[in-house]
Amino acid sequence: MRKVMAAALTGLALVGLAGTASAQAGQADYPWPPKDVTPVHKTKAELQKQADGFSARQEKTYPRAFRGAQNVEPGPWGGEAAGVFDDMQYMGNTVTFTYQGQNVMTYTQVNAPGQHAWSPKEYCEKYAECTATVSDHKGGVTVFAKDERYGIVEARNFRPNGEVVWVQSWTPGTEAQLAVLATDRAFTFTR
Repeated sequence: MRKVMAAALTGLALVGLAGTASAQAGQADYPWPPKDVTPVHKTKAELQKQADGFSARQEKTYPRAFRGAQNVEPGPWGGEAAGVFDDMQYMGNTVTFTYQGQNVMTYTQVNAPGQHAWSPKEYCEKYAECTATVSDHKGGVTVFAKDERYGIVEARNFRPNGEVVWVQSWTPGTEAQLAVLATDRAFTFTR
C-alpha cells in the first residue's frame, strides 16, 4: 500500500510539474539508448506468465490510480494481435473500467530493453505533441503527450535499463493516473 501511495503521489507531482515552468516539453534530452542495455529473450510460456501478472497488477492498481474505478477488465496481452509468442520484445493491452460515472479505456505497452529506438527528445520532435518532460523518482524520465486529433493523452516512461512503458487514454485530465501506471516498475520485461 505504501508503494502504491508513493507512486500515486509521484504521479500527481509529475502532473503538477507539467503545469510549471520547470517542466519542459521535450527540451532536455535523456541519454538514449542507455549504456549497457541487456536484451531480454523469453519463451512464449514465460511471457504468458508475465502477461498474467501484468493483468493481475492492473486489476489491483487501477482502482487506486483511478480512485474508485470499478469493473476493471484487462484485455489480452499481445502485439499487433492478441496473444504472446517466443522472443516478443513488447506487449500491450487495453483496460476498460468505469471511472467517475464514465466508461474509460486505456492502452498500455511495455517495451523490452532496447526495443524503443527514439529518445524522449526525438519522440517529442518527430512523433508527438509533448506537453512536459519530467524526471521520475527512479532514475527515468516521463514524457507527457497529447494527440488532439484523436483525443489521446499519454504518459511514456523511459527507464535507465532501456525499457519504455507507456499508457494512453482517450479521457482528458487523466495524465496523473497514466503517469502512476507508466512508472510502475511491476510492468517490466526484466523479471
